[in-house]
Amino acid sequence: MQSTSLPNQATTWAALSTVVEEFSDWQQRSERKFADENTEYLAYLMDQLGAESKPLIGNPLNHPVLGLLSHMSSKNNRMRELLFAYLAIVLSQDSEPARRLIAGQRLQADLHPEYVAATRCYANTSNA
Repeated sequence: MQSTSLPNQATTWAALSTVVEEFSDWQQRSERKFADENTEYLAYLMDQLGAESKPLIGNPLNHPVLGLLSHMSSKNNRMRELLFAYLAIVLSQDSEPARRLIAGQRLQADLHPEYVAATRCYANTSNA
């Protein structure tokens, strides 16, 4: 049930991530009921973080958390943005980053103009 209008996660992350599941597809697959929207967002973000981290399992990292953070900062922008959206809900009950990420918008500013034009990853705003 992937969205065909831009932005959407598949278009935004196509060249940057091999594991992208649209929120609506995840909702159908999970078939779970949640107490509120934030809880549902947290479950989705955790599922996507797990999917993004699967390739790291078994890699010889010097420390599980430090290795993960290093990987996120250097090689996996989607994982970093998923974690940011997750922490925004957990730490400050702010679900706006999750909503934007689910809508296919990037949370990082100052991306390459051609990428932004092709994916419309900042939606109709001038910059995330």
